[in-house]
Amino acid sequence: MNSLKRHHIILCLFYLKFGQLIGFNLIQNVKCRLYECCSPPYLPNNFSRLENNLNKSLFGQPLVKNTIVSALKGHFNLNGPKKALVMSFHGSTGVGKNFVIQFIANAMFERGVKSKFFKLFIASRDFPHNEKIDEYRETIIRSIEETVKLCHTNLFVFDETDKIPIGLMDTIKAYIDFYPEVDGIAFRKSVFIFLSNSAAKDIAQLTLSFDKQTINRNDFDLKVFQNEIQNSIYHNKEENEKGLWHASIIDSYLIDFYVPFLPLERDHVRKCILAEFRNYNYTTNGKGASINTISDDDIESIVDEHIFEPPGYTKYSSSGCKRVPFLVRTFIYKKLLKVTSAKCLNIEQTRKERRNSKIAITQWGWAFNKP
Repeated sequence: MNSLKRHHIILCLFYLKFGQLIGFNLIQNVKCRLYECCSPPYLPNNFSRLENNLNKSLFGQPLVKNTIVSALKGHFNLNGPKKALVMSFHGSTGVGKNFVIQFIANAMFERGVKSKFFKLFIASRDFPHNEKIDEYRETIIRSIEETVKLCHTNLFVFDETDKIPIGLMDTIKAYIDFYPEVDGIAFRKSVFIFLSNSAAKDIAQLTLSFDKQTINRNDFDLKVFQNEIQNSIYHNKEENEKGLWHASIIDSYLIDFYVPFLPLERDHVRKCILAEFRNYNYTTNGKGASINTISDDDIESIVDEHIFEPPGYTKYSSSGCKRVPFLVRTFIYKKLLKVTSAKCLNIEQTRKERRNSKIAITQWGWAFNKP
């Protein structure tokens, strides 16, 4: 009897546990249909898509494409990363740093930059005052730990690190170091990316030097740029006590890749302009006569709106492709306005001709019927 009771108890416990498991899975399935979860399809990690997008839409940056695609594939596709992946993007304005971040987020998360597993910190917005560094540290720690608790796959982006208070970036050192866990949380599948204009002059000078040697930028040596960037940001203090000057995350070699974004030439700006026009379903036909077409002269007129430097060489756009969306929108608006005005003028001319015809007919009829 005791044996039978024990059997019934075990069976009941089994069914109870089984029912709980089914119920939990059912709730999770319903929840994940409504909200973002830490599982497919919300985590596609589609780096082939990233590679295709970079090849299609990022111009003049072969070192960027080769570095970040390999880094991300290696981090996520091979088992057991020993630490979080850390990359630092450097270059002047308008060369594609934030543009690439959007592509990476879209490859990692179904919801891209709107994912709750994506966090963006902007120095001038989030960390403007040096005297509040302790408060900023708490904000960073809380945000990172809460996000990683939600999901093991996440992306943290720190923009304008050249404007961040000195010492603040060392707050994340424990999260990107070679620790299996920190306070019971594993950060090894996380990705941290820093964006900065620092070392832009060094990158431009190296690019100019290689160009003068007629070395194609596809053949540039990445190591030369990485060493130059690392030395520049570590030893050169930014204005107002900002930047990564003497940061321990640098001298501890915790930044895995320094990624140089090269200055853009006229041809790269031209490609940016063409790509922007395609977003509005415009095509090129050499004449630009119809409403949804543009001519080669139209493209060149927008390219000429840019300033190219250095003086005497005038090869690199001082603003990269940053002004392209505004210039293209302005061009389209002016063209639409011109076409609309021409149509209105034609309509008015037609109306005027009709009025004149009616007057002439009336006068002719009056003259004909005159006794």
